[in-house]
Amino acid sequence: METVRLPRAAEGGLDIPTLHAELHARGVRSVLLEGGPTLAGAFVAAGAVDRVIGYLAPVLLGAGPAALAGGGITTITEALRLDVSETVRLGPDLRVTATLVTKEH
Repeated sequence: METVRLPRAAEGGLDIPTLHAELHARGVRSVLLEGGPTLAGAFVAAGAVDRVIGYLAPVLLGAGPAALAGGGITTITEALRLDVSETVRLGPDLRVTATLVTKEH
């Protein structure tokens, strides 16, 4: 297995476009992000997300962590719209798979 050195952006974060290009050059066409809201927000802001898999549990909380931190989405009009392609029940939970709806739709 080859190692990929994570490229850094000038401001110190991850240089997502460079990483994306490097992985694509190596034939990688799918990446699973599981690092939390900051990493997810950075990839959304970079336009590097085309599919989302989320899990819903039948639990209500008064507060909790955000799914995205940053990402440039601050209002409902800026929200990314999703097209649900699959829902699967896993015990009491639901797994929802969706793709991003492009601006043309």
